[in-house]
Amino acid sequence: MNDILIVGGGIGGLSLALELARRGIAHRVFEAAPEIKAVGVGVNLLPHATKLLAELGLEGALARVAVETAESHFYNRFGQLIYQEPLGRRAGLGWPQFSVHRADLQAALMERAGEVELGKQCAGFEQDAQGVTLRFADGSSAHGAAAIGCDGIHSVLRRQLFPQDGPPRYSGVNMWRGVTRWPPYLGGATMVRAGWLATGKMVIYPIRTHADGTQLVNWVF
Repeated sequence: MNDILIVGGGIGGLSLALELARRGIAHRVFEAAPEIKAVGVGVNLLPHATKLLAELGLEGALARVAVETAESHFYNRFGQLIYQEPLGRRAGLGWPQFSVHRADLQAALMERAGEVELGKQCAGFEQDAQGVTLRFADGSSAHGAAAIGCDGIHSVLRRQLFPQDGPPRYSGVNMWRGVTRWPPYLGGATMVRAGWLATGKMVIYPIRTHADGTQLVNWVF
């Protein structure tokens, strides 16, 4: 088979699958998880990213589930406003800035991407003049013209290609992330940055609006 084999059914793998489909290139997507679950927290899609997603036909689907971020506010560690600016279309750009739950983004991508082969944990690959063969932990394999690793920070393909690199190195910076259901603040479409790395910093923005008017607010500090 001359398919392009995509290892990983996350945001990167599904976006790649949609782009290949748009160009008429045959492909298959393999995901290690046995089922797709709603995991993760907020993702901020800047206008240069939403431009590409719009070209893949996703702007409408994202607009229905995301918050179109209107502005950014910067505060010091005492809560005093330093600076604010418009974002996305409100800043004169051609595309919006979306803040969205990762699960909602993945669901929108999967709806258009088609079949994803689940439970396929990649164990390695072999390559020859005829293409590449992926080996999976369940004993099965797949052959294609090329393989692209979209399998995250612990990529099996990357480890095989660059074994000398070793695991990721700890930077010394800890970050805590979560979401809280909360009434809208500052108009309901504002990204807030407060403080600084030397003394502690928070980034807060809404990622989903519920029917009762409350929002799911993403925070990281």
